[in-house]
Amino acid sequence: MKRVLVALAVVALAAPVAHAQDSAKDHFNRGVKLYNLGHFQEAIPEFEKAYDLEPAPILLFNIAQSHRQNGNKERALFFYRRYLEQEPNASKRADVEQRMKELEQAVQQENEQKHKPPTEVSPPPPGTPGTAPAAPPPTTPPVVTAGPPTPASPIPVRLGVALGPSFLSFSGPDKVSPPVLFGFQLTGSYDFLRGPSQPSELRGGVQLQYASLPYDDVSGTGHGTSSFWGALLTLDYAYRVVDPLIIGGGIGAGVVWWAGLAQGNPFTAPNAVVSGGAIPMPSFALSARADYLVTPHIFLNFTPAFLYSKTTSDGLTTSISSVYRFDLEAGAGYRF
Repeated sequence: MKRVLVALAVVALAAPVAHAQDSAKDHFNRGVKLYNLGHFQEAIPEFEKAYDLEPAPILLFNIAQSHRQNGNKERALFFYRRYLEQEPNASKRADVEQRMKELEQAVQQENEQKHKPPTEVSPPPPGTPGTAPAAPPPTTPPVVTAGPPTPASPIPVRLGVALGPSFLSFSGPDKVSPPVLFGFQLTGSYDFLRGPSQPSELRGGVQLQYASLPYDDVSGTGHGTSSFWGALLTLDYAYRVVDPLIIGGGIGAGVVWWAGLAQGNPFTAPNAVVSGGAIPMPSFALSARADYLVTPHIFLNFTPAFLYSKTTSDGLTTSISSVYRFDLEAGAGYRF
């Protein structure tokens, strides 16, 4: 008898613990099942528990649907409004606004009927000979989104920062061996195709970059530092292979300036006059990238890129008609 009582106590304690471990998806699935069976009142607390664990806007829509089907028009209106506030770019916004309009009209009619004074003659009850029964108002079929709730991003913009080594080489008959540089990038882009059910992303943006180039004075008695800095317009294509990994590639075009070429640098022709001004170089880039989504908004990225820049100054040596760079940069960013 004692063993039976102990077993019952263990089961009684384990049941609430197991129930407490239910995820938002578990409550969501139970809510959808109850809704589809017509148990609208029982579906409401399941959707509310799912929203408490993971506040996805689509759950507010499902709660509104359940209240509407259960006949509670004012609560349905409340949750429809909360849904549109949380999801201003909802694809079903027009349908929700139409449904809200119908509910508001129905609530207004009910309030008018409550305050309407009684008439002297009562209308005949339904079914009386000579009168036709009133037709029921048209109903809109319920719509409940199936599948796990997925928060959506109203603004498809991303910002990122990355840094890493940059390997430099020059064109020309003479061999010049520059040191490994340290590069820095700041990027901003707009995603044209991003969506919860869209695996492809087409991004247009701007990339700001900087890299320092130290050198030894030709006299061998001093050191100097020049720099590459510029801006590129970029166009990238990315594909979501599996959540949370996205890979892709892109192109870029813009201008990179070579600044800091003081007297005695090894890159200027012997008889050239160095003004100290920056040299603009039209530039083109090819890049690959891999993004890893740590959260729906925060991501890590790795971006190998090849950059070609054409020099525009006659004061450089014959070995420097073009500049080639290979960047290996890693960083992080934020998706709005």
